[in-house]
Amino acid sequence: MKRMGSIAALFGTAILSCVGCRHADPPQPVQASVQSIGATTGDQSAKAPMATHASGYAHVTYRSNVRVMQAEEGKKALIGVSSNGASLLFDPTNATARSLRAGDVLLIKGLMARTVLGAETTPDGVVVLTQHALLTEVVQDGEIRIQAPVHFGARRAASEQPDQPLPQWLNLIATPAYAQSPENAMVQSAEAKGKLDAYGNMVKGAFKSVVNGWTTTFQATPSEGRTDLDITLTRDVGGFEALVTGKGFMSNFQFDSAIDIKQNVLQNMDTTFKNLNGRMDFQWQIAKSGGGVMAEESRIKLPGAIEVPLAELLDGLPLYLEVSGAILIHPAITGGSEITKGNFRIDYDGNQHFKLSRGTVNTDGGIGGDVQLGDHQDISPTAPLGLVVAFAAPRVALTFGLNKIYDESDIKKAAEIVDKLADVVAKHLLSADQYANYQKNGLHLGDVFKNALSTDGAAYFQMIGTSASSYTGMSAISPCSRYDLSLVGQVGASAEVWGKDVGTVSKEVFKKSMTRVDPPGMRLCEDIGKS
Repeated sequence: MKRMGSIAALFGTAILSCVGCRHADPPQPVQASVQSIGATTGDQSAKAPMATHASGYAHVTYRSNVRVMQAEEGKKALIGVSSNGASLLFDPTNATARSLRAGDVLLIKGLMARTVLGAETTPDGVVVLTQHALLTEVVQDGEIRIQAPVHFGARRAASEQPDQPLPQWLNLIATPAYAQSPENAMVQSAEAKGKLDAYGNMVKGAFKSVVNGWTTTFQATPSEGRTDLDITLTRDVGGFEALVTGKGFMSNFQFDSAIDIKQNVLQNMDTTFKNLNGRMDFQWQIAKSGGGVMAEESRIKLPGAIEVPLAELLDGLPLYLEVSGAILIHPAITGGSEITKGNFRIDYDGNQHFKLSRGTVNTDGGIGGDVQLGDHQDISPTAPLGLVVAFAAPRVALTFGLNKIYDESDIKKAAEIVDKLADVVAKHLLSADQYANYQKNGLHLGDVFKNALSTDGAAYFQMIGTSASSYTGMSAISPCSRYDLSLVGQVGASAEVWGKDVGTVSKEVFKKSMTRVDPPGMRLCEDIGKS
């Protein structure tokens, strides 16, 4: 009984931590085709009309330590990137690269913004150690306005590209000189290699990696009016076998945001997500054949599978809308021959507006949603058994500063070579603690972005679905199972964007939960979590 109580307490804590966790101004006409796809649960009468044009501007003054390269200059000068993205290798003939010092911020328009930790000229080029820069580390004062209707479309292969000088989402820009900017050329080059869907969204293809021991894949596939999302995680170690999947879609939506910065402090952010609509089905099958405890928590942050570059609207400020996700998996398997499997579905629909000022979030709008618990099965001959699975998916975030669309085929030096050069320079320039952090965290140096279910988005919307299951095991006098399911809609901004003194700037805009006890009426399982 004590063991069962420990598992219940563990799951209660995990659920709470997960739910709390979680940048001249010509308009850009974009094809407008709005359809409601799949089952929806919100108020359809409140469906907001989609804008037909993307538009925006950035009237900004950079901070004095910002070193600016135009996109074409940066493309020619950058000859190598380390495997973790934290170290850059520049052509030594580039004057801006040679001038970089610790404390500077490097802005390559349309590509990246990085804080410089140190720089050193070597025979191979200028090695620059960097970490992610915040918007307020680049902009001293400014007004940024964005209106971006996001339309998903069928992905086009390079052989299917139309014979036109610009991608579809850029070909009606009013000013021809602007249309031939270096940033346009970068996007055009990316599209020619099959990296854009029909509406100009950056399609990253399938992400595949091993994260915390889990083989992880994440893929977004645009189709007419929506993008399909597919997440798969597997693990096979020491008799522990697991398969966790998430499959679903999100439809076209619109993002509007107004950002005001004064004296390098973010003053206000006014953001709207319109016509959010989607569904995700989550499923797991986990088993352990041998004895021993398996209670290792894994927090896995998924990269952006689709990204919408906004730099064209914002004088090169490298802002992106990103569709990504994150997963928490925490088994509590205490013996052998144990199996747990189940599934649940989330639906969401609606519009959400929120305004952030220093430390406060005010919201209005209506996000509707529903959670459905599918079939479950738990088998354990003796010991208690449990599992928490939480998905922050989908997550839509406004992100800043990373080189999302850089054409890797233009890189002249292999990542392995840059890794070796950067390691020598890092040991020379950084303190022991800085070097340890640099090796461990790479691009996200220090204690920023450690929580996988948090986000570094300047503004974001996410749905967090959490399932917690507990089973007493057959050794109990009256065996029973309990399933707790919750769905939370959340909006906000990362605390790092506002400054660490502000703390959490997020707010729940929707919450629904349910509990099932099997067989019904079993006090042992109904009382889990009660004091």
